[in-house]
Amino acid sequence: MHSDVSDIAESVTANPWTAWGAVAIAIAVVVVVAFVVVWVFKAVTNRLGRRARVFAELNTRFSQPIFWLFVVVGAKATVVTLFPDGFETLRGALSYALTLAIIAVVGWIIGKVLVFLIDGASVKQEASGYDEFIARRRRTQLRMIRRLVMALVAVLTVAAMLLTIPGAETFGASLFASAGVASIVAGLAAQSTLGNVVAGIQLAFTNALKVGDTVEVDGQYGTIEEITLTYVVVQIWDDRRHIMPSTYFTTTPYTNWTRNQSAVTGTVFLDADYTVDVDAVRAELERIVDAAPEWDRRSWGLIVSDATGGVAKLRASMTAADADLLWFLQCRVREQLLKFIATQRPQELARSRVVVDPAADSSS
Repeated sequence: MHSDVSDIAESVTANPWTAWGAVAIAIAVVVVVAFVVVWVFKAVTNRLGRRARVFAELNTRFSQPIFWLFVVVGAKATVVTLFPDGFETLRGALSYALTLAIIAVVGWIIGKVLVFLIDGASVKQEASGYDEFIARRRRTQLRMIRRLVMALVAVLTVAAMLLTIPGAETFGASLFASAGVASIVAGLAAQSTLGNVVAGIQLAFTNALKVGDTVEVDGQYGTIEEITLTYVVVQIWDDRRHIMPSTYFTTTPYTNWTRNQSAVTGTVFLDADYTVDVDAVRAELERIVDAAPEWDRRSWGLIVSDATGGVAKLRASMTAADADLLWFLQCRVREQLLKFIATQRPQELARSRVVVDPAADSSS
């Protein structure tokens, strides 16, 4: 049977017109077969996807890789063997290109499978009912693992492709022999980049920083939007983004308001006269926070934190579920306490007193 197939292939390649026609037919057949396989795959996963979400994910993620796998493997098995005689150079180049394509598609599929498993773990942990703090920590770690896996698969795929180069063994031996000099040069050239990569991994797995944390950097308050291998994106309250190298958060002191919990405590300071009725202001603060939707009902308070120069400094404290809600709660408390003192107790507004000595005026 094999000899019959070989005889047919030899007879086809002997005639250029027949050979090129056979190549065109083989390409069409390979593409059609790939389309049919993908259609069957999508039909089956669509049907099963109605029962389980995992099959819907398979449908979305793996249709294209399967199509291209069948195309390159089929072309390698059929198209190359049908090239007409006298085109050995073109045949060899196409065969080598298809070999590289097969390696690339296989690496693509392996990366897709690993990312699919990591994303599945991410979805599972989000649905497991963890509190927001633990969920953000694990989400950050899974994102970092996802990027590391993608980078590792890409490097291994490129390495496998390079090993197909004729004489790769000699190249590898010479590269190994000069590894001492090359490592020094590469270390000096990539010192900053490698430092950021190590810092990014450290941030993800030491719980020092998580996606969603509220931080204070460079005098600005913001939320960690993304942590990559080399940089961290901080979203500022006015929707600006600070792009900072990962090493910043391992070498520079910064404030993380939500490292161990999402709930935060804030303060509002007001100046008033010494005659201020603190109990009345405290009762008004209780009314304000009790009616505020941003308050998480953990705690609130009002004290006189300082009294110098004829001015009493009132310190109101309140809690909220996260930094954004706390910001709005602080603004609400500040506005309504100012309104209360200004309209209901204007005599208690901060003021300066001047003592006029009548004797001094009469003597002058």
